[in-house]
Amino acid sequence: MNKVQIEFHVLLGLIDTINQAKKEILVSWMSNQDVTEVLSYHNIKIEFFARHFGIKVIDYAIGVVQGKNKLGNCPVIGAMLMFFDKKNIPLDDIFMICVNLKNTLITMMLEKGMLTSTLLYEVSYLIDHNFSGVIHDYVHLHYDKTVEQRSCLIGENTLNIQTKTVNNECNPMIIEEFNSPVTPAYLYLQEIDLDMSMIDELGEIESETLDSLDLSDCMNVQAYQDVIVLLRDYLKVIHQLMEFQELAFTLTMLIDLLNTAAFELISEENRGVVTIYIKAIIDDLSTWRKSVFVNQDAENIHYLDQTLLSSIAQLQIMLSESDTDEMTEIEFF
Repeated sequence: MNKVQIEFHVLLGLIDTINQAKKEILVSWMSNQDVTEVLSYHNIKIEFFARHFGIKVIDYAIGVVQGKNKLGNCPVIGAMLMFFDKKNIPLDDIFMICVNLKNTLITMMLEKGMLTSTLLYEVSYLIDHNFSGVIHDYVHLHYDKTVEQRSCLIGENTLNIQTKTVNNECNPMIIEEFNSPVTPAYLYLQEIDLDMSMIDELGEIESETLDSLDLSDCMNVQAYQDVIVLLRDYLKVIHQLMEFQELAFTLTMLIDLLNTAAFELISEENRGVVTIYIKAIIDDLSTWRKSVFVNQDAENIHYLDQTLLSSIAQLQIMLSESDTDEMTEIEFF
């Protein structure tokens, strides 16, 4: 069913106030007893969830009100759902987390004397329609019985990721809500004027980064930083190509995840696995770069989006387990 998005006139008039109150909203949301109990039960640190999901969900909602983002089409939520799925979190627990964002917003507006019937309607519409997409996508991702576990070969690394089986091929599991229009690479390249030297430069950085990672069984601090530099260079190129906004958003999440995860706190056991996943991500980016911009044989230039989200979700789980911040007092920034 196609939904007509309303214009958030009252919310838009209060957007500066909401922006200034983001930390207050986040802390209140994360302090809710239902939310803390759910996150604690599933061994998810509140600070980690707040930093990598909570604040970004709030930012995305603000962008929807401002007309910058599309309602119900948030890559942050896509990554969050894959994270929840890999942690095997039931839908009723996800409901508790999501519904309390709306409760927090309404309570704050009521306490500040801002709440009117129109504002209540707009807040409810904004959060409820986003949450409707969350339910749809999570049911499809977590409860769809056609989804099975298979072992996929990514580059030279074998990883277990969720897939759908079509004609015995191993294809990334796709969340329908986040699908972009299917555009073949050869058609896309006919429509843009691209400086191929940028693409060639990315190839050189890929090789240098992989060489750095291959020097040892698991990465060191320098290799970790090299990966972040590579991803930033990718992001600079992709930002110049308006067609890949979702991929750019996803890469931004990945860079933020690696930047905020202290390498020294990653356990020795997890470092090897993190190295495997990062190598796989770089291999995926390299294959995507070649099939879209060099060979131009990709049937869909957006095919990498969901694979990257899945890899980020798995990294988030491993890195969240290494997060040792104490939560006796909630400080997110």
